[in-house]
Amino acid sequence: MNDWESGIIQVDNEHAFYSSLTEDQLLETALYTKYFHSVRKLGNGYIWYHFDQVPLLHRHFFVSVCFKDTTLIVVEISLQGNEFPTSWDNWSEEGERKRQREHDRLLEQHLSMKPSYRQTKPYPYMEYELNWGKISSYFDPRSGNTAIAFKYKDDC
Repeated sequence: MNDWESGIIQVDNEHAFYSSLTEDQLLETALYTKYFHSVRKLGNGYIWYHFDQVPLLHRHFFVSVCFKDTTLIVVEISLQGNEFPTSWDNWSEEGERKRQREHDRLLEQHLSMKPSYRQTKPYPYMEYELNWGKISSYFDPRSGNTAIAFKYKDDC
């Protein structure tokens, strides 16, 4: 079971993502071997690893993991499924807003607290503050991105 309130995301019954996870540890996981999609090195100390069809909560997610100088700073998860846009070819704002509403519902189901911040305009955003960092749910119409973000403390 996931313990999101402790900043732990489990995949295949193993602690896959948590605040002290290092880049080297990630590269040695079964998750990396099974679900790796791509990597994006930004050349400034930041590196993003992307994973596809990651099973969480009996659903599949696209997962993006960002390290800064080998320290985990953020994990973003985004629901996958035929009911949501899958590429720019079928992207729509309504499809992304639907995904964001489902993300909000998942957070409300799996967290025992109320959001510490919520807004609806100019775009939907919800945030929970925890002792290890923050969990947020957002839709960003400028980038077209929708995700649940686990932001660990000491991120830049």
